[in-house]
Amino acid sequence: MGGGNVVPATPQEAQDIEMLNSMMGGSLDPAHALRLLRKYSNNLEKAAAALLEGDTGEDDLGAYADMPNLEPLGATTVGPRTPPRTPSSRPENPVIDLTKDDDDKELARALKASLEEGMTTFGPSNRAPDPNWAMVPSNAEVSAPPGMSQDDQAMSRAIEASLSATIGEDLYEEQPLEERVRKGHTPIALRPTSSDFVYAALVLHALFFVPQVRNAIAEWLPKPESGPSEANVANIVPPNASPGLEVWALLELFANMDLARMSELSVDTLMNAFMAQRWENPAERPGDASFRFYEKLASTVEYVLQYDNLQNPEQKQSRLFSLHYGPPDAEPDDPSRDSLRCLKVSVGANPDANDLVSSLATDLAPDLTKFPSAKRQVIMEPSEVISFQLLRDAAPPPYDAAVGRRSERATFRYPKSVYLDQFMKDSYHIADEKRAEQRRLLQEVKDLETKKKQLLHFNDKDTLADLQSSLHYYEHVAESDGDPARAEEIRQTAEKLKQIIDRVTAEAKAIDANISKLNAEASNMLDCPELRKHRYDLRAVIVHDGLFGRSHLYSYVKYKGKWWKTVDYTVSEVNEDVVLNDPTGLHLAAGPYFLLYSRGLTEEEEDARAPWQESLKDSVKHNNRMFFEQLPPEVASQVEDPNSPPSSPHIYATPSEHTIESDIVEPPESRGEPMDETE
Repeated sequence: MGGGNVVPATPQEAQDIEMLNSMMGGSLDPAHALRLLRKYSNNLEKAAAALLEGDTGEDDLGAYADMPNLEPLGATTVGPRTPPRTPSSRPENPVIDLTKDDDDKELARALKASLEEGMTTFGPSNRAPDPNWAMVPSNAEVSAPPGMSQDDQAMSRAIEASLSATIGEDLYEEQPLEERVRKGHTPIALRPTSSDFVYAALVLHALFFVPQVRNAIAEWLPKPESGPSEANVANIVPPNASPGLEVWALLELFANMDLARMSELSVDTLMNAFMAQRWENPAERPGDASFRFYEKLASTVEYVLQYDNLQNPEQKQSRLFSLHYGPPDAEPDDPSRDSLRCLKVSVGANPDANDLVSSLATDLAPDLTKFPSAKRQVIMEPSEVISFQLLRDAAPPPYDAAVGRRSERATFRYPKSVYLDQFMKDSYHIADEKRAEQRRLLQEVKDLETKKKQLLHFNDKDTLADLQSSLHYYEHVAESDGDPARAEEIRQTAEKLKQIIDRVTAEAKAIDANISKLNAEASNMLDCPELRKHRYDLRAVIVHDGLFGRSHLYSYVKYKGKWWKTVDYTVSEVNEDVVLNDPTGLHLAAGPYFLLYSRGLTEEEEDARAPWQESLKDSVKHNNRMFFEQLPPEVASQVEDPNSPPSSPHIYATPSEHTIESDIVEPPESRGEPMDETE
């Protein structure tokens, strides 16, 4: 096993031994653990793996095998801690300390020694560390693996801190009852118990604030299982099977989001009803999970609104979420036509198309002069709601040699309103003509920019700056030495330089003015009355900051003319500019990833209350009263309920599971039971 006695454990090794001992349930021999640690060069992970494989460590002690006995760091010692060196024929030279202040005496010794033949040893001082010189606390222990750079150590510590912070933030925090009172028209937060479903809760949350979706769900009347339909309109009961059962759950949720007086609602039941997939892989983009959930939810709602709806006896196809698109010359029954509920938009692939409208034009109306093999697509039949998943390029930005670093990611721009006429079949001819003119104007801009560069630069030199430097010389530096002819020459040269500079400056300004004018014309080319008939307004934005966990996904929704930000249970009002220019997550290739637009409405139409069924409204209102009764008296006395009293005087013993949680009142035993029963 090597010469000498066993070296006592260092403080760091003692900590590692305790860690290994705790892993083995407290039954590990410290000597056994110490042998393994030293065998694997104090690599705790390797030692733990070897321990689990039955390695005793007796065959090798690694770098400690032949070391003489050392005392623990904390022990009292006499003389030097380091063992004596093997005698040598070389003379023992003193160590020259270059780190302390000694009026250059040490430096003088070093210079003198460098000229001598002796082997003077240069190295760190063996004196006690001075805290005034310390770059880090002198008592900090460094236990980084061998060969790990300082940058890698810093990154490792940052990752550990991020993971530990995420674990804490990922826990479901239940708010006290008195803090769950909804204030005014503040939107209600939707909270799943598991953070794996936060993405789906935000999609449900966003859909409520789309007026067309909210009204379509409120107006839906499920068909009865038996009996004449007309006789059952006044006595609607929930469906007992899918897919109607899922939409009924959505109906209940939306009614509570409108009328409930709690600031947050549980959505665990809806996660089960819609069989939402867990987002538990940090490598997966939350937008992909949101896309799948949205597609399934939208498909279910459209199917039920068409085939299980007393309000739609003719079973007309719902265009709530689905739009039809295809080649411009496709016929109604052409198989090349297709439908979709969510458009995927690439972000960052083209710096010139770093906004929503330009990205749509790149995908649906590509420039055939540049991409002759590309296919033109148009929207045949638009939908009431249109959603976009923003697909971000995870690759780092390209290296910019001009600035000596990688270029910055730019914030992807999306407008508060977008007109889709330029992509519609009925108006694509006009749009194509406008785009051709737009491309012509932009080419003129490029030509003018080239002309300006040639005017102001020559052989990569700034011509205007050189002229101004020459003028400065003739005006302030050049001397005539009393010679009148020389003085006149200097004056005339300066005057000519002024005239040249004025002409160059004037021409550059004229080019800039022309460029600004052409850019303005190009940017407004498609903003004409013929292409401003199909307006879609932004309703919701879902954002990912790039990390994993409950609080790293949030949303913006528009409600009652204001924008609101929802992070877990916290809801706060924000300015519209924040919604449209949120830079969160840019450095991690994240940020806004899901946009919801719907047809433009008047302010009165947007704020109109949805036509909820009376039984649903009464149930939510009774649940509100039960919630108020459980509040502390001093809190309940200050609560204001903007809802009218329920039309039914009966107070039901079983409230909706969305309004009051199971730890306060037992939830319904079956989803087949209605929220409210009338006698």
